[in-house]
Amino acid sequence: MSKISEKTFNKIAESVLGLLYDKFPLSMSTVEIADELARDNEFIARVLKFLESKKYVERLEKSNSGVSYTKWMRWKLRKEIKARYDEA
Repeated sequence: MSKISEKTFNKIAESVLGLLYDKFPLSMSTVEIADELARDNEFIARVLKFLESKKYVERLEKSNSGVSYTKWMRWKLRKEIKARYDEA
């Protein structure tokens, strides 16, 4: 697998935020986001977890018997971040 630069990673993270901003207040699954951005599901999951750690997005998780699957995770832009984007 090829390495991706931090600059490119951040650009993709910005694209994810823009997509979630456009869909707000709806949530999107990891697979839907990956399809929209033409990226690998696992890579997008890594980007989303990064954004979650920075408190930009929140995870709405569906689980089956306590087991979590990446493709079932739904993501939503946090209200505070949406308000910040609206002010800009």
